[in-house]
Amino acid sequence: MGKEKLINALRKTANDLDNGCEYEWGHMARCNAGCLVQNLMDKTQSEVVEMVNGHLDEWTEYADAYCKGTHQFIDDLFQELEQHGLSHEDVLHLENLSDPKITSTFPKDVRYMQRNNPNHVSKYMRRFAEQLELESDS
Repeated sequence: MGKEKLINALRKTANDLDNGCEYEWGHMARCNAGCLVQNLMDKTQSEVVEMVNGHLDEWTEYADAYCKGTHQFIDDLFQELEQHGLSHEDVLHLENLSDPKITSTFPKDVRYMQRNNPNHVSKYMRRFAEQLELESDS
């Protein structure tokens, strides 16, 4: 699968965040990754919560669990995300707005981003989409 669907989902999620969608960093379906997964995989909030099965509290924990291969259901979810071009490292960075490839493209005075600020999340997602497009063009 190409990364076009991921790029479109990042932009749609950024628009949703800018337009006041339900956002709550501590909620599995309304946080940075949860909002993106809804758009990327065409899922409702309830479906996202069901997918992650409520065993852990944060997407970063799920990404760590995936890395260790400790939870089959979560492995399946992350395999599907990877098919769309979103690695478990991307999920970790997305939750924390921390990928240096993305943050370094912002002016120095705005590189520090609050992971639970929907405005910062939308800017990060747009820049992530731009980065993916640049990589595709290379």
